[in-house]
Formats: sequence, C-alpha cells, structure tokens
Amino acid sequence: MGIIRKVVTFFILRVVSLCLTIPIILRVLYQRWKIGPSFFYVKPRPSPPPILNDRKWGTHSYVTLKSQGIKLHYVEAGDRNKPLILCVHGFPECWFSWRNQLQEFSSKYWVVAVDLRGYGSSDKPAGRSSYQVDNMIEDLRQLVGALGKEKCILMAHDWGAVLAWRLVIQYPDLFTAHISMNGPHPGAFGKHLNSSFKQIRMSWYIYFFQMPWVPELIFRAQDLATLTQMYRGPKNDVDTYPDEVIEAYKYYFSQDGAFTPPINYYRNIDFADRTTKIPKVKVPTLIVWGTEDMALDRRLADMGAEECVFAQVKYVEGATHWVQQDNPKVVNKLVWEFLNSDEWISAF
Repeated sequence: MGIIRKVVTFFILRVVSLCLTIPIILRVLYQRWKIGPSFFYVKPRPSPPPILNDRKWGTHSYVTLKSQGIKLHYVEAGDRNKPLILCVHGFPECWFSWRNQLQEFSSKYWVVAVDLRGYGSSDKPAGRSSYQVDNMIEDLRQLVGALGKEKCILMAHDWGAVLAWRLVIQYPDLFTAHISMNGPHPGAFGKHLNSSFKQIRMSWYIYFFQMPWVPELIFRAQDLATLTQMYRGPKNDVDTYPDEVIEAYKYYFSQDGAFTPPINYYRNIDFADRTTKIPKVKVPTLIVWGTEDMALDRRLADMGAEECVFAQVKYVEGATHWVQQDNPKVVNKLVWEFLNSDEWISAF
C-alpha cells in the first residue's frame, strides 16, 4: 500500500502543480510581451550592500561541519560564554531576518543567526537530494556542538521552525527552550492540510514549487520584484521594509542559481507520508504567531501547542508571516517574558 500511495500521490501532485503553473506561465508571457526584454533582467549585485556588514548586528563567522561536508555562515552577537540562542530563518530569508533579535538578546545571551545550507553565504551543494529534511536537521544538530555548546535555546521561523519542531522532537536533551514563529508543527500541519480547504488554498505555492525551473524564473522576473511584494505585502509597508532592507535580500537571491536550493526544500516534502507517529514535544515551547499570515492559518498555532507537554501561544495582532521583522518590539517582549518566566521552569 505504501508504494501505491506514493505513486498515486506523485501523479496527483504533478497534475495539481501543472494546473497551477499553466495560468502563471500565461500571465508571465503576457507581462514579458507587454514590458519587453527587461522583464527578466536582474541587476548584477557583486558586492553586499552596507546594511549587511553593519557591525551593530554582530560579527560574521563560518563553521565547517566535516562529517556533513558543509560550511555554514552565521552572524553572532554577545558573549560566547553565555547561554546560546540559535536562530534559524525560513524561506526566502537568511540570517538577516534575525537582525533585531541579534541586537536585543545579546545582552544576556550569545545569539547566533545561521544561514541554512543553500542560503545566504552558506554552502550550496548541488542536487535536490542535498536538501532533504534529515540533512538540514543534522546540520543544525551538529552546529550546536561545533559552536562549543551542549545545550541551547532554539528560536526559529517558517522553514527554520519546521526543522526546529523536528529537532526538539528527535533531540529534546539538546534544547532548554524552543521558540517557534509562524512555523507549523509537522503533524499539526499535515492534519490541517487534510481537513481545511482554507489551508490548501493558502498553501498553493507549495504545489507550484514542485515544478522544475518555473518558480525560479518567476522569482527572478523584474529584478526580483516578488521579494519586494512578499515582504511589503499588499499594503506596501515601506516603513518596515525600506529599500535598504529589501536590497539586502535581493543581494543574496540575485546570485546565479540562488533560488533553486531553497525551493528544493519544498521539492523534497514527502506528501505521501501519513503514517509516521510523532511524539509529544518535551521541550518547553513558546509559539509566536502573526495573525495576518497569508500562507499559514492561525489555527496552526493552537494545534502546535496541543502537540507539546508545555507550550504558550502568543498572537501578534496585525503582524504578517514575517512576525519578528514586522513587530520586533512586541516579539522581543514576548520572548523575554517566556525566557524569564518561572512557569515553564517549574513545570519541568
């Protein structure tokens, strides 16, 4: 039955992906005809913009995970002798999405914001199989030890949060606390996707990303205009995401082939896996959720909490999917309250 399920799922997935892709391609061809050859032009960005090298965020460093055969880039702030907060970004992001948290928590913690494999200045191994979930989980597990720590606080967003959920499930002794931001628990997401048409509609891009090369082409159109639209949203929030911030992301994703590794994360999703039983999360967990997320239903926050031995859910009203960037003051306050609380400490 397992093989039959995989085959059926494969064909259904391809049909859905094709149905989504055809109108997108037609729209792109029309725009290309209307705008001309400049439609697919991406401005060369050989050097990082000044904002990425601003020392107020922290210091750029690298670590090589020899058994993984990969070098990861990270930005660190604070005293290395203090407890570690490891920050893991999502799609399409990099260490820079944690800039406000690097500044905020470095007074009491050693804060490390890593570029996942395939992102930013970290290595980008070739091939779709390099971006299977188990590879990234092992990267992060080994990274904690490579940074000289036996335990850490894990703070993650979006795809980084998906990996973080699996990390705290598989290696609970490695983490003293877990902070998840707009990133669904894998079991909760699977259940919700099977029962909620709203979430299926919101997740359309996951199916679109299963197509080869077309998603990459769309992202690069009009000098990466999609990145601007994603961050600023329908309200065109220029105040939160000024040109210099958008340009930081555009620098990384304007490089040749930069979108393929991140999209390969989606291409390795096992849509046929419906049998794996996931144990309860034992690590104390804070779930922070922006209420205006256009990709993930807010119900996923409470559903994730139900999968934990101890969890708090805090909604940030008006914040979008990019919650820690949209409203860093509120998010940082919630994180401080959680880390300084005796409630979860006494529960364990």
